[in-house]
Amino acid sequence: MCTLKVVDLAATDTVLVAPGITVAEAAALVKEKQVGAIALKTAQGWFFATAEALNAGTENLEDILRGPMETRTQDFLQEPLPNVMEHLVRNSVIVPLETGVVLFTPDLMIKKLVAAYRLLQVRFQTVLDTVGEAVCVIDNKDSVVQWNRRSEQLYGIEASEIVEKPLEHYFPDSFLSRVMKERQAVKEQYYRPRPRTHVLFTANAIRLDGEVVGALCAERDITEIVQLNQELSKASMEVRSLKDEIDKITFREDAFSTVCGHSTVMVNAVSTARKVAAANIPVLLQGESGTGKEIFARAIHKASRRAGPFIEINCGAIPVNLFESELFGYQAGAFTGADRKGKQGLMELANHGTLFLDELGDLAKELQVKLLKAIEEKSFYRVGGDRPVKVDVRIIAATHRNLEQMITQREFREDLYYRLNVVNIVLVPLRERREDIPELVHRAIKHFGILHNKEITRIEPDAMAILLDYHWPGNVRELYNVLERIVVFAETHTIDLSHLPGHLQTISKPSRIKINETAKADLNSVTDAIEKDMIEAVLKDVGNQKAAAAKKLGIPRSTLYYKINQLGIEC
Repeated sequence: MCTLKVVDLAATDTVLVAPGITVAEAAALVKEKQVGAIALKTAQGWFFATAEALNAGTENLEDILRGPMETRTQDFLQEPLPNVMEHLVRNSVIVPLETGVVLFTPDLMIKKLVAAYRLLQVRFQTVLDTVGEAVCVIDNKDSVVQWNRRSEQLYGIEASEIVEKPLEHYFPDSFLSRVMKERQAVKEQYYRPRPRTHVLFTANAIRLDGEVVGALCAERDITEIVQLNQELSKASMEVRSLKDEIDKITFREDAFSTVCGHSTVMVNAVSTARKVAAANIPVLLQGESGTGKEIFARAIHKASRRAGPFIEINCGAIPVNLFESELFGYQAGAFTGADRKGKQGLMELANHGTLFLDELGDLAKELQVKLLKAIEEKSFYRVGGDRPVKVDVRIIAATHRNLEQMITQREFREDLYYRLNVVNIVLVPLRERREDIPELVHRAIKHFGILHNKEITRIEPDAMAILLDYHWPGNVRELYNVLERIVVFAETHTIDLSHLPGHLQTISKPSRIKINETAKADLNSVTDAIEKDMIEAVLKDVGNQKAAAAKKLGIPRSTLYYKINQLGIEC
C-alpha cells in the first residue's frame, strides 16, 4: 500500500501576486484565474489571503493577509504525510516553486482531506455495488459499516437498517464475527446464515498497522443451486426412463458416460482422453487412490474401438516372483507346478486390445526393464520359452505415486517412464473439485437404489452440505461406499443428517475449523495431517482392528493400509 505524501494534499490553486496590489485587484485576479488564494512576499516574509477573505468587503489588504508563513523547500513535497501531519494542522506552510507557489494551511488541507475521503467513499461504494457477491464489512466492535446492494437482495435487509448496528443482532454466531476474533481467513466455506439460505463464504480480517480493526466477507449465493439439486432428485426417475429410451435409440453409446463430473478439471481430462482414445499410444493416468483411474482407462479403451479385450493387472498386488509369469505367461514345464499345457500371459490375452497396468509405481525394478523391452519390440518371451510372441497391445498405466520423484531416487526407470508417459492425464482429488459432488451423489443414489431395490428421491440440504464440506480422503470410492451404505439402511425416500455415518458428521465440522486454523500451511500437508489424526483416532477407538476401522471410516481396507503406510501411522 502506498503512503500519502505532502504533495498529495498540496493546494495548487494559489496565484502569486506582487506587493502593492489592492484588494479589488486581488479579488478580480482570483476570480479570473479561478483560484482559492493569493500569495505574496514582503520584507517580513511570505503572506497569503483566501478568496473568501478578499470578497469579504475589506479594502485594506494588510487587514486580511495571514502570515508570515513557514517556508520550506521543494523536497518537503515528497515527505510522507503521516510524518508531518501534526505540524501542518497547526501551521501554515508555503513552498516556492519556479512556476509559482504551493500553499498549505489547516483549512485548505482539511478541505483536501474531506474531498479525498468523499472520492474514496464513492469509488469503494461503486465497487461494492458492482460485484456479484454480497459484501459486508464490520468494525472491531462488530458493528456493520458497509452493506452493499447484493447483500440487501440476498437477505432482504436495507443498508439503512443494518449499518451501524451490531451484526449479531441479525446473524447470531456469524462466521464474520468469528473470523475477526480468531484472525483466520476463510475461503469459499459453505455456510447457512439463515434458514433456506445457502452461501459460499469468503472472509478475512482487516488489519491496520498490525492491529485487527474489523473484518470483510464476500458471500456467493448458491441457494438456487441447492434447490436445483432437490428438483433434480425429484426428476431423477423420469430422467432415468428417458435415458433408457435414448440408449435404445442411440447405436453408439458415449464411452465416457461412466465418467461423472462437469468441473473444469474433469471436462479437460475427458477432452484429452477423447482426443487420444483412437490413437494407439500409451497413456499415463496419475491421481490419488479412488479418483477413478480405472474408469478412465476403461472409457479410453471403449472409445478406441479396439477389437481385443481390456485386461487389467495390478502391479502391486502380485508377488514379484509370480508377476513375470502372470504378465508374459509360461511355457509347458517351465517350472515346478506349472500347467503342463503352459499358460498365456495377460499381455498375450490383451492382443489387439488394451493392457491396463494399475499401480505402476509398485512394479519391481527388475521387471521394469522386461516390460520396457516388450513394449518397444511389441514382442516377448514366455517364461521358459524360446520363441517370441508378437502382440499388438495398447498400454494404459495408472499410479498414485510421484514417478518423477521415484526416478530421482532411482526407484523407477526413466526410460520406461518416458515410454509410458506419452500422454499424461492427472485426475485431481475430490476435495479439489467439490462442485462435482452433487452430480456424483445423485448418480450414485440412483445406481444403488436400483441395485438394492430402494427409491430415494430427495436429499436434505443439511446432508448435502456435510457431503460438500467433507474432505474425502478416499475420494470418489469413499463417497460411493458411504452412499451405498446410506441407501441400504435408508427407510424413507429422503436422506437427511441422521442417515449419514457418525464419523462423517463428527469429523467434517472439526476438519473445517482445523483447515481454517492452518490456512497458511500447504494444502497437501493440511490434508495429510487431518487424515492422520482421523485414522489414528478411529484406530484407537476400535482397538487397532483394521477391518473395523476401515468400515467406520467408510473406505476399503486396502486404502486404509495404504494410508497407514503413507502417513507413517504407528499401530
